Amino acid sequence: MLHCKRQNIHRSKLPPPGAMGYIVGLSTVDPRRKCIVSHYPLCDNVRPYSRGIHTFYARFLDNGEVARFSGIWFEAVP
Repeated sequence: MLHCKRQNIHRSKLPPPGAMGYIVGLSTVDPRRKCIVSHYPLCDNVRPYSRGIHTFYARFLDNGEVARFSGIWFEAVP
């Protein structure tokens, strides 16, 4: 168990693998394109800073494109 006062944590929640939904809030992605959560990054240590800790890879169902997004942009289909 870690006992230090500063730890590398992120409070955003990632969608479960296989979840279907939309990427909303980004101007570069059409919010009507349906996608599925395919996988997560293997390593979150991207130099010069760690930015993969809260990301996932989404595969779009219309053309099979795979892209990496932050978990805050994903909205699951109910």
